[in-house]
Amino acid sequence: MIELQNVNKYFNRKKNNEIHVINDTSLNLPESGIVALLGPSGCGKTTLLNAIGGLDRINSGKIYVVGECITRKSSNKVDVIRNAKIGYIFQNYNLLDNRTVFENVAIALRMVGMKDREQVKERVNYCLEAVGIYPYRNKMADALSGGQRQRVAIARAIAKNPKIIIADEPTGNLDSRNTIEIMNIIKSISKDRLVILVTHETDIAEFYADRVVRIKDGRVVSDRENDPSQKLDYQLENKIYLKDMEHGVRFRHDGLTVDVYQDEIRETDIKIVIRGGNLYINTGGAFHVVDETANIEMIDAHYSAMDSTIYEDVHFRYDEHMPENFKAKYTSVYNVWNMLASGFRNVRKFSLLKKLLLIGFVCAAAFTFTAVSNIFGIFNVQEKDFLTTNSHYITVANPKHDESMLKKIRKMNGVSYVTPGDTRICVTLPMDDYYQTAQASAGLTGSLSHSEELETKDVIEGRLPEKGHEIVIDRMILDKFIKAKAGNMVGLTSVKQFIGRRIKIPHLKDYEIVGVSDTKSPSIFIPASQTIDVLSNAKKGTDDTASDFSDYGEDDEMDAEASGEEDNAIVNYDLRSSALRIKKGSAPKNTYEAVVNNSHNGEDGYTIGKTLNRKVNGHKLKLVGFYTSDYQNDIVYVSKDTVRQNYIAKQKVCSVYTTDTYGTLTTLQEEGYSAKINYERDRTDYMRKHRDNLRSALVVAGIILLISLIEIFLMLRSSFLSRIKEVGTLRAIGLKKRDIYRMFTGEILVITVLTAVPGIGAAYYLLYNLMQGIDYIANQYVVNPGIALLSFGVLVLFNLLAGLLPVFRTLRKTPAEILSRTDI
Repeated sequence: MIELQNVNKYFNRKKNNEIHVINDTSLNLPESGIVALLGPSGCGKTTLLNAIGGLDRINSGKIYVVGECITRKSSNKVDVIRNAKIGYIFQNYNLLDNRTVFENVAIALRMVGMKDREQVKERVNYCLEAVGIYPYRNKMADALSGGQRQRVAIARAIAKNPKIIIADEPTGNLDSRNTIEIMNIIKSISKDRLVILVTHETDIAEFYADRVVRIKDGRVVSDRENDPSQKLDYQLENKIYLKDMEHGVRFRHDGLTVDVYQDEIRETDIKIVIRGGNLYINTGGAFHVVDETANIEMIDAHYSAMDSTIYEDVHFRYDEHMPENFKAKYTSVYNVWNMLASGFRNVRKFSLLKKLLLIGFVCAAAFTFTAVSNIFGIFNVQEKDFLTTNSHYITVANPKHDESMLKKIRKMNGVSYVTPGDTRICVTLPMDDYYQTAQASAGLTGSLSHSEELETKDVIEGRLPEKGHEIVIDRMILDKFIKAKAGNMVGLTSVKQFIGRRIKIPHLKDYEIVGVSDTKSPSIFIPASQTIDVLSNAKKGTDDTASDFSDYGEDDEMDAEASGEEDNAIVNYDLRSSALRIKKGSAPKNTYEAVVNNSHNGEDGYTIGKTLNRKVNGHKLKLVGFYTSDYQNDIVYVSKDTVRQNYIAKQKVCSVYTTDTYGTLTTLQEEGYSAKINYERDRTDYMRKHRDNLRSALVVAGIILLISLIEIFLMLRSSFLSRIKEVGTLRAIGLKKRDIYRMFTGEILVITVLTAVPGIGAAYYLLYNLMQGIDYIANQYVVNPGIALLSFGVLVLFNLLAGLLPVFRTLRKTPAEILSRTDI
């Protein structure tokens, strides 16, 4: 049945305190009977038993169990063998204290493949009856006495009908009465099964064992067959043999007989009262009163040593209620459903302190969501955050103000049009809807673009421009306006409400917003024919994003003139108001001709036909007339071409509109132009300006995430350490490592769901509402179901890693090593 060949095992191998705990041991054990391993404490008998039972490893030699060598197999294969062929009875019982007596036994049957609930129930109940513990089947294991717990351990060991029973000091923690009862059960099992018994009680071993192996310092010093006819001189503590008492006397009176037995003569005064079926005893405090409920048996005879009759009437039918032709085969006791169900049961049984610790998991989940949301918010740079112009523009350097360069670029393939200078402008939105807001207005900053490039599908509200002074504004501009609540005073809260509103640009007729586009660019679309007029009169658009072409931007002296608002500004004569009249001379028709306010008539330097002290593109303006107006201003009016020349001369860049930005960029660079795609320029500038903020925000988010994960790790580790005994017990009785992992995986998943959902939900709700009112938070965080799911996934992944790491480290040890830990 079992064979050991030159087995050796060391503790602290190759160290100063090395112990040769199993020393070149060879044994051949039979198929049935009790083989007792005897020896003093520390001689190595328990270590040898663990090695035989597959609970511990050896350093050399071979051990065969029912013909299979277990010393060179993986722990997984050893588990299969020992689960099917070996039952274990431990000195410390090793029951699952948080489960019932029934469940402690049933798990052994489920591990060998018994799935039918009725069959499991019948087999478990039979085994519990056989060991006398059936009435307690529904009690929790931790509510039993020592003797009862050992009976449950025996029932668990024999339930799966193993060929071998390993019994390590099964009576070490029991009183004399329970010792004999347990040994009688073990003896009955050994009639057809091999029982390997470790005990330090020589009398017990000599009486019950069929073979006695004595061990000293790790060596087998004797191995002999035992005489079965021996008697056991073992006085039971619960039995009093009356005829062995030294003093006895009987009192009789009126039908009452009282027998008094004493081990020695004592002077005492005892009062006995019999009334109403009750017996009252008063010893004056001299004695402790014990009645028949204390399980004390008085025997009217002399004590005699026990013989084989005490166990011959104890029988156990091994195959009773076992399926016909049943063959034990390891079966996982955890699938997805009962893994989660077991997790819920375990969490429900958590102590109050552990349940309070779950609040920490909820907080950690909230912090984790906040950190993940922050990280994605930092990297979630959207066009609305950085884009300052139409995304189709490429900015090309033109430091020489060369108009011919613009014409050359305009002829390139893929180029729709070329605009001198930067296209960013700021237009005025009047908000004079009410008397109280008659003077109110707001600026809308955007990138000037040609409305001819728009298609109907680009317009989400209203329509395309059809007349000269109709424009379309992109929703990116309007969304920023609405988010800033700049129009709340007049009820502008949706993009649709902008349709039909006026836009003002100095010196130009009012424009009407007829459509809202969605081109994902901050664009203001006007007819191409009005580009120069708008650029030369509108305020320059302001944005925090710096240009890569700042070294060759506009000349300083053009700022005031380009705005079109200051006196002495140069304005297209075609844009004059109806109140303007030529007083003297003629209107400007040719390039570089100008008219000035009549207030200058007669002043030096202001003679019709002569040049003025004003230059445009290097040419002095020629005065051709004087005008009068109802408005007090000192604007210089010139021809449209002069305005164009003036504007081009002051720009060191041009903006190229193309539908193929990368292809056009390549062409421009091949032609030797210095060019950059506005989209890439704006994004790079934004990232550069916010780099320090990004770095610090990432550090903060990382610290929050790390603290949350460390908190989770410590709590899961603490929870696991409190259950190492349970892990050791399950491994010892044959549960595979993978099922241990599944058990804790189910519990971790349940804890994660119960804590992550409310934690993430609370953080989601709080951040979402804060983002609606605080732009900084809106720019720093991303809150959506995807982030919530990702955060949940991070928590699940980390919880599994953190929770299973201590499990992994523990399961690297043998079952014997796990059970031998001093902290369980």
